[in-house]
Amino acid sequence: MFPEWTETVVLVVEDEPNALAGYVEFLTAAGFVAVGRTDGTAALACARETVPDIVVTDIAMPGLDGFALAAALRADDRTRAVPVVGMTGRWNAEMQKEAVAAGLSAVIAKPCMPSHLVAEIKRAVRRSRLMAAVLNAVDDRPLRTVPSLPLAGLRNAVLRRRPT
Repeated sequence: MFPEWTETVVLVVEDEPNALAGYVEFLTAAGFVAVGRTDGTAALACARETVPDIVVTDIAMPGLDGFALAAALRADDRTRAVPVVGMTGRWNAEMQKEAVAAGLSAVIAKPCMPSHLVAEIKRAVRRSRLMAAVLNAVDDRPLRTVPSLPLAGLRNAVLRRRPT
């Protein structure tokens, strides 16, 4: 049902160059097309140009941080449907609110096991593709983008798109 993972483009955003190189290396070894950027501004430009299948971003970065990057991606019609997974070494209740407001698909604690990151990427991409398939199934007009919706909002979106 889904294309091979080797066709899945993962944009990785990490301000620490050695960590970024490590993420790109193990994601490439896992079969993804991994592209890295060291700051949120460069990542936003890259995402708008290439529209990756998923963005994996450090949350705490100078300049455009992971929350601001996710919010900017959600605000752009071209990238609205791209799932965004945040990574952080410092997680608290306040960050949970920010993650929801920014539209993050998930947050992973750093340091993370490579297998955990790969599993989370596959889960988020699979969910995004399923949402697109469901929304397209109820309407023959193809969707250019799928709105970023929590699962609870999916039913309402489908009902709104159902032909009468």
